[in-house]
Amino acid sequence: MVITSKNALNIIIFLILLAIFISAFSNSYTSHNLTNLAYVLALGVDVGENADIKLTAQFTRSDSFSPNSGSSDESNNLIFVSGEADSIYGCLNLLNSYMGKEINLAHCGAVIFSEEYAKNGISSEIYSLLNTEEFRPTTNLIISTCHAYDYLSNLKPNLEKITTNYYATFSITNKFTGYFSDSTVGEFFNTLSVDSCDGTATLGGLNDTARNKQESSSGSDDPSEYISSEKNENIITNPDNLTAGSSSIQGKRGTENIGIAVFDNDKLCGELTATETICHLLIKNNVGSFIISIDNPYDKNKKEKVELNIVPSKKSKFTVDIDNNVPNIYLDVNVQASILTLEENIEYEKTSTLDKFSTATEDYLKEELNNYFNKISKELNTDIDCFSNKALSHFNTKNEWENYNWKEKFPTANFHLNVKANVVSGQMITKT
Repeated sequence: MVITSKNALNIIIFLILLAIFISAFSNSYTSHNLTNLAYVLALGVDVGENADIKLTAQFTRSDSFSPNSGSSDESNNLIFVSGEADSIYGCLNLLNSYMGKEINLAHCGAVIFSEEYAKNGISSEIYSLLNTEEFRPTTNLIISTCHAYDYLSNLKPNLEKITTNYYATFSITNKFTGYFSDSTVGEFFNTLSVDSCDGTATLGGLNDTARNKQESSSGSDDPSEYISSEKNENIITNPDNLTAGSSSIQGKRGTENIGIAVFDNDKLCGELTATETICHLLIKNNVGSFIISIDNPYDKNKKEKVELNIVPSKKSKFTVDIDNNVPNIYLDVNVQASILTLEENIEYEKTSTLDKFSTATEDYLKEELNNYFNKISKELNTDIDCFSNKALSHFNTKNEWENYNWKEKFPTANFHLNVKANVVSGQMITKT
C-alpha cells in the first residue's frame, strides 16, 4: 500500500482529533471538575480551643438553584463547617477530608477575623491565603467584634438571593453612608509590605436582633421574639460613638458593618466610630456622600439637630512639611451640603442664611477632623491615611528616612485644616 502525501495528512489530522477527543473525555471526572469542588463563600478565623486556629467555612449547597431545590434563596441552603489546626492550610486540609470535595477559594467573598484573634497578628494568615492560587486579593477583610463563627452563622442577606452578591455590595454601600470602609485582603497585604503606612479592615459585628437572640438562647427564627421590651443600655445611637455590635438595628440578617478596625503593623490596636470613619474616607476620597447632624446655627441650645447631606465638591488633598523634625500636615477639604431638616419661617434661599449654615458646617467638620487626627496620631499612633508618602519627599535616601523614624515622630505632628463648605439650601424646598 502506497501512502500518498494527501493520505498522510488525513491520517495526521485523524490522530490529532482522536487525541483531543480522548483527552477531553478522560478528564471528565477529576478532582477539578465542577461537581467535585466545594466553593467557599466566606472564611471565619477564631482562636481555637484545642489548636491555634478555629477556621469556619461558609458553603452553599450545589443544588441551591436547581428546579427541584424548592427555594431560589441561597441563604436557606448555607452550610457551615469548622475545624481546628495550627495553620490555615492545616484547617483547610482538615475540612477537605470532611467535605469529600476539594475546597476552592475562587469565590470567597470575605475573610472574617475575630477581634480576639486579630490582636495577636494576622500577617501569617494573610500571606497564606494570598499564596493560594485561586484566592482573590479583592476579597473583603472584616474584623468582627464577636466570634467569626457567630458573624458567619448570622449572615443571611436580606435583598440578595446569592450571598456572594452581598459581599460585592461593600464597595457600593460605604460610598453613600461613610459608616464603614471597603477593605480588602490585597490592600492589607500592601500595607504589610511598607513600613510607613498602617492597615485597616471593615469592622463587623452582630445587630440588636442577633445579640438578643444570643442572650435569650432562643431557637426561634422570628426576630420579634428577640427584641426586648426594656430599654437596652448597651445600644448606641450617636454616630460619634457608634461601632459594629452596638447599634439599634433589628432584622433577619443578624450582622452589621459599622466603623473601621485599625492595625499597628499586623496587630489590631483599635477601632474607629462611624463619625471617625467618615473623616478617614473623606481624607482618602473614598466616600460619595454622607449625612451629618450639627447644632442649629440660629439656636445652639436647641435640642433638635440640623441634618445635612454632604457631598465632596473636590478631592481632598494634603501636603506634609518637616519643621525642626516635627511633621506639619496640611489638609484641604471642600464639600457641598444640602439641608435636610427644615424649620418654619426661615428663608433658606437667602445668601445670609446659607452663609450661616456653611460656617456651622465648616466648624463641625473641623472639630471632627481634629478629633480624628488626635486619635490616630496620639492615641493609636497609626498612619492609616499614609501621610508618610508625602513626607518621604523631604528625604534624599532610604537611610535618612529610616533614621528620621516616622513612627516616632507621627504622634508629634501638627495638623492644619482648611475646610470649605458650600450649603445650597434644601434638596427640594427652599422656603418655609
